[in-house]
Amino acid sequence: MKLEKAFSEDVKLNITARQADMKFAEGVIQSKFNFQCPGKNCDAPVTCANLDRPLEKRKRDPYYIIVGEHSSQCNIAKDIDNQKKASKTTMDIYKDSDEYIDHAIRINLQPPSTKRLESGDLAKNSEYSESRISRGRVIAGKRKIQRTKTLSSLIDAYLAKESLIVQLPETGLIDLNNLFIEINGQNLADFEDEFRIYYGKAWFNKKEHGYSIVFDKTLTSGDIIKRPSTYIPISKLEVSGFKRFNLDTLERTADNKPKMVFLISETGPRVKDGHINIWCESPEYLDYRLLEK
Repeated sequence: MKLEKAFSEDVKLNITARQADMKFAEGVIQSKFNFQCPGKNCDAPVTCANLDRPLEKRKRDPYYIIVGEHSSQCNIAKDIDNQKKASKTTMDIYKDSDEYIDHAIRINLQPPSTKRLESGDLAKNSEYSESRISRGRVIAGKRKIQRTKTLSSLIDAYLAKESLIVQLPETGLIDLNNLFIEINGQNLADFEDEFRIYYGKAWFNKKEHGYSIVFDKTLTSGDIIKRPSTYIPISKLEVSGFKRFNLDTLERTADNKPKMVFLISETGPRVKDGHINIWCESPEYLDYRLLEK
């Protein structure tokens, strides 16, 4: 989720991303990772995406995105939950400003009950005369429906070396091959704060309150060289409509056998308390393939 303001650990105030950008240029703010949720009694980590990217290379202005779990007392978290309950399409990552592009594919992360019609995943571009619901609104009359693919279908296309163009939210187009990044010793400074699919051999591990996924290869940030990981709390698994990662299936997936794991993240990996983490928004952002023996 994105925020209008976040708490800056460097200036000890709730500030906008625009203010953070100015403070970063002045050298007052030291890192895009030095932010927290502005809610009371909550220290959920926040990244100011694109803050460290040179102005001429930015596709979007800096913005805040929550990359961790809120405390149970956080009012902002409660507002988020209420928004999700009120909308059946909360996983639609595109906005009205993302214009229809005939030859491009969109990423479909909506729960199974709210997915738009798919061919491949969605039927080929066509016009529908019926009224349809898009992002919670009824749209009457004929309209073109953007082709979409789920994460699983994108993985299949990538592994099959298909030639596809993917439309990313608010940033434009990317070749399918460039959308996927294999974890293999890179420096965190090399990654962009845009939607990418990170992948590599990894293990599912059962924890007390959820599941962690630890990749086989390392990433680097300064003197820190660590195997990146992600974490999915049970609270997210319980409300997810993604059957592949419900509590029963994950119990069997955490079998000490490595798998080829694919993870969509809107921001690059981050360093926290000496570890390197990749944020997983929900189970719909995650998939895997069994490794050949």
